[in-house]
Formats: sequence, structure tokens, C-alpha cells
Amino acid sequence: MKYITYILVLFFSINSYAQSTQKIELINSDIIVNGPKKSNYWICIGNVKFSHNNTIMKCDSSHHYMKENKMIAFGNIKINKGDSLFISGKKLIYDGNNSIAHLSGGVFLKDKHTKLNTEEITFNLEDNIAYYPKKGKITDKNITLTSDKGRYNTNTHLFYFKKNIVVKSDNYTVETDTLNYNSESKTTYFIGPSFIVSENNTIYCENGWYNTFSNLSQFNENAYISNGEQLIKGDSLFYNRNIGYGKALGNITMIDSNNNIIVNGNLAEYFEKEEKIEVTKKALLNIIFEEDTLFITANKFINFSGNQEYILAYNNVKIFKKDFQGKCDSLYYSISDSLVELFKAPILWVDKMQITSDSINILMKNQKIDRMNFYPNPLIVSEVDSISFNQIKGKFMNAVFHKNKLKKLNIVGNGQSLFLIEDDNKQKIGWNKAICTDISISMKEGNLSTITYKTSPKSVTTPFNKIKEEDKFLENFIWRILEKPKSKEDILEINNN
Repeated sequence: MKYITYILVLFFSINSYAQSTQKIELINSDIIVNGPKKSNYWICIGNVKFSHNNTIMKCDSSHHYMKENKMIAFGNIKINKGDSLFISGKKLIYDGNNSIAHLSGGVFLKDKHTKLNTEEITFNLEDNIAYYPKKGKITDKNITLTSDKGRYNTNTHLFYFKKNIVVKSDNYTVETDTLNYNSESKTTYFIGPSFIVSENNTIYCENGWYNTFSNLSQFNENAYISNGEQLIKGDSLFYNRNIGYGKALGNITMIDSNNNIIVNGNLAEYFEKEEKIEVTKKALLNIIFEEDTLFITANKFINFSGNQEYILAYNNVKIFKKDFQGKCDSLYYSISDSLVELFKAPILWVDKMQITSDSINILMKNQKIDRMNFYPNPLIVSEVDSISFNQIKGKFMNAVFHKNKLKKLNIVGNGQSLFLIEDDNKQKIGWNKAICTDISISMKEGNLSTITYKTSPKSVTTPFNKIKEEDKFLENFIWRILEKPKSKEDILEINNN
């Protein structure tokens, strides 16, 4: 009579559950036993199998609460929803009215795209969202992700991770406190302060994404990339690992702390194979000296970082430093050699002098200007008044600096000088023109102090009131004071027009 009762209970249980998808359906149990007195549940033992809303649940044993439409399962819990979702654990509490399963003890969740290991999980079978309040580990091909807690939507394949998140792959490690991951598209979304560390560099952002399948990534909000010596930051950083191409947009700052260089702009492009970075749109190069900074603007800067590291500046180059200013069409800066070269109609204003030459190079040493070379056809012009100018020219000129101050000028070959002669009362007496192969000039407080002619010069003095207008100027003289930059803001404004 006892076994007939169990069979009848099982028969009526199956039929009543089958009439409604809201009821848990018992499919199989080797043994069914009535629970303790007033316990209001049945005990199912051996190969227990339940079904609810197209989900199959298996276990070693269970307590089945028929009135509450609830079950507690023990041992070798296995849940299958369709053919794409599998969950296992040691204990299951399932609420059939709300379709909520709570699993604990070595929980394992697997779908088409990912695997999750954790100690506790709550899974809603209606909205297909799983929550885990304890540390979880996600494994997806070559990516392993751990977090203190998280949520997973099996419909959208989107993970939401919180607190102490670490992502590890073959190429990088991510550390953050908030992160989303789409296991279908293989895209990681960074939400909040995040560090992405690889063998070659560290990336920081507070918003962004990285797709491990396409190798495309974008980093926003205070984003930067650093290799320890160089740092690039901007409003937005984009990188395509497949072709080795990167782009930075908005408020870009490139910092080379090893070489005391900063480059600013609004657009930077990185070409990994060519080992170069191009910066345009409000491009500004800052070369930091011991007590001052040399500012250079241009339409475009190109930084090459191979065996020889150097920067090229193209078109509309402007230079500003407190004690000298300049402009030219193009510029070459060898970082390795601490050498700056100006090309195509270059001009410098040093202290109170204007210097022009076919090309100009500036050599630096220990964050100071050491010397300048002007060749060929250098011409020095110093204003006496609005119509009178002292002038010196030659074939080659060398300028010597001490503590960033011009101390001496040496003109070598074809030296010529033209000076206005004044008496003690600053009355104009005449013009002296001298020709000498080599000329040396000493400077004091930015002014011509002493002029030394290395050999006896051929000198002619013409009274002031008898000199012709064309004889007041050496060949190629042009006074270009209106082009002289007045400040850092001045060269930025010129290049932004």
C-alpha cells in the first residue's frame, strides 16, 4: 500500500504540473518519500529531474514544496536551458513562481561564448540574467577575468563586473573597478578609472572599449598611454593593433620626460611600422630648458623614434623663447644630437639683433643653447633708429652662448660691416663700411660691444649727409621686425588663423 501511495503522488504531481507552465514538473525520481511531519514537502531521491519553462534541472536529491511551487536540490546540480546554457553547482533553491534559481557551492555557468566559475549565483530564468555576489572568474578563449561580483545577461551576452576586476590575456592585463564585457562580440567596455598594462606600455582611461577579435580599441576621458619615458594623452585615443595605427583627438599632450620635450595639438596619428607620430591642428612643440622653454609651432610635426630619434616641422614654423624668436618654412630637430636646423628663408631675432641666413642650426647642451651656426650668407641687422641699421654679413657665422645668453659672434669668409657713426651726443656723423675676411663681435647685455677685424680691413667712411640711400644697406637687407613673434600666444594665434 505504501508504494501505491508514492506512485499515485507522482502520477497526480506530473499531471497537475503539466497543465500549467508556471508549476515545476517532476519528470523523474527513483524514490519519492513524504517529508517530516508538517514539513509540507516531498523528498525526491536518485536521478531527480525537474522541468520548468523549457528548463531542465537535475540533482541527486531534492525537497519539493508543491504548494509554494518551490524546490531545494542537493548534489550534482545541473541546469540546462535550451541547448545553449548550462549551470552546475552543489545546492539549488528554486522559486518556480518567480523563475529564480539560487545556486551555491562550486557554481559553473557555460554558454556558447563564455564560462563562469563562482561560489554563489542567482539566475532569473525569465529575463536570463545571472547575478553573483562573490568572487567570480570568467574564461573566454585566451582571456581570464576575475571580479568580486557581477551580473551576466545570457540574452545579450553582456557581463557587468564590479570591484577589484582583473582581466588577463596573452598581451595585456586590465585592472579596474567597473567593467562590462560582451562575450559574443569580444568587446570589453571600460567604465571608470582603468589601467591596461602590456609589456610595452600602460594605458589609462575612464571610459572606453577594446575588441579582442578585431583588435580595435578606443579610450576616452583623461586617457593616456605611457611607456615609462613617453606619455601621450588626449580626449580620445583610438588604436588598430592589426595595422599598427593609432589616433589621438582633442587636447593632445605628448610628454617625453627623458628628453624634456612636450608636443601639443588636437590631432595625432601613430604609424607603428614606420615608427612615427604626426601631430597637426594647433600643433605646438615645447623644448624645456633649465630656466625657460622654447616654443615652436608649425602646421605639422612628425616624430620619428627609430635608431635616430628626431622631429620634423613643416610649413609656417614659428619660434618663441624669451631671449630669441624666429620663423622659417621647415625645421629639423634631432633629439639624439640635441640639434635644431631651420630651412627655407629662416630668420632669428636674438636680443636686439635680426639674423638671416640660407640655413640656421642651433646646438643645445645640458638643456641650454650652446651655439648657433648660420650658413651660407648670414646677415646681422641691428636697429639704430627707424631708418638707420647697423649690419654685418659674411659667408659663415658662428654664435657662442653662455647660460643661454649670446656672448660672441664669429664671421668667417667674405666679412663685411656697415655701421652708423655717432658722436657723444648721438649726432649722426657718417657711415663706415669695412671689408675683412674674418670678423669677431663680443656682446654685452644684448648689444654689440666690441668688433674685432682679424686682418686689416678695407674701410671707407662716408659723411652722413653725402651717402646715397642704396649705400645704407648691405646686399639682401630686409628689416622684418613686424614678423617677430611677441609671445607664445602670438605664435599660437598666427598658426591657428
